[in-house]
Amino acid sequence: MRKQCLLALGGTLLFPLLSSPWVFAQHDAHRPWSSPEEAGWLYWLLAALVIGGLFLFALWALYWRGKEPEKPSTGRYHALGSLVVVMTLFTLALYLIVAFQAQSTPPSARAWDWTPGETLADPGGANLSGEPYRGYDVFLAQGCTYCHTLYLRPEDVVTGWGEGAKAEDVSQIGDFVNFPYALLGTQRDGPDLTLIGRKIPDMTYQMEHLRDPRKFKPKSVMPTYGYLSDRDLRDLAAFLVSLGNLPAELKAGQVKQPEPTTQDAAVQLGQSLYRSLGCVGCHTADGSASAGPTWKELFGKTETLADGSTALVDEAYLIESILAPGEKVVQNFGNFMPPYPQLSQEQLDGLVAYIKSLGGQ
Repeated sequence: MRKQCLLALGGTLLFPLLSSPWVFAQHDAHRPWSSPEEAGWLYWLLAALVIGGLFLFALWALYWRGKEPEKPSTGRYHALGSLVVVMTLFTLALYLIVAFQAQSTPPSARAWDWTPGETLADPGGANLSGEPYRGYDVFLAQGCTYCHTLYLRPEDVVTGWGEGAKAEDVSQIGDFVNFPYALLGTQRDGPDLTLIGRKIPDMTYQMEHLRDPRKFKPKSVMPTYGYLSDRDLRDLAAFLVSLGNLPAELKAGQVKQPEPTTQDAAVQLGQSLYRSLGCVGCHTADGSASAGPTWKELFGKTETLADGSTALVDEAYLIESILAPGEKVVQNFGNFMPPYPQLSQEQLDGLVAYIKSLGGQ
């Protein structure tokens, strides 16, 4: 009996020792492993001991105990109880290790860093502002984490789920240390929002999308949030814009939509429509990747279409793509853009003028 208790106690003490930082040592303690080779040898030793112990226990239970029923033994019950205690402490230690590491983790350079009452001016150029911290509370209260994650995985860069993401954008533990609660999300019914503010730094679009998602994406399953107050919508939009952008750059006003190179009235109209129609949601103006082709240096470019043919991006092509986007779908992009037959000729010319102002041949 004493031997069994000492064995259980020894196993309990051995695990925290083996689970020390040396076991999980790596060249960057606050970045998740991207391959098995990054794990230290003590980690694999611990894994081998656990797996080997479970395998030997299974062999003993199936074969070495014998086929004849054994009489109940107090010692065996105590041994089983000791095993339960060890496994309970083992599981508890797993949580405690992560908790202690999280408490000692410094914030990364891109860590979300907003305080209550702090406001963010709309980088999109509209006369709007909101409180990202309060928007975080609205995001949590409305259950947005049920469908949207805020955690970019390494495989998301490869599969394209993290739209426009690069290897250095993969989430790190230091990205979340300033959140009161880390909203990692539960599933991915909607897109991951880790970089949404960098892709669409426009509060006008974010608010309109919240009011009526199907205005911009007809097949969207996202519920409408038109019942929210204007303040809730502004703050929630400010929170979304804060995601993926460096807080210091946002606070300094360095994150902005590219300005047109001319003050021509048609270009100004096109830029306004770019935001109000939601074009900003799928087409970037700075060359970064998104759901649709970027508008930067698009005019005059020869696009390869989904059927293998090519098309020159001129005025006629752009107007046709706005009125009937399914006619010529660019290769590697989906056919989900809604048509805009309600636009006047002046508005169409304005959008074309704005695209031309963003460069091209």
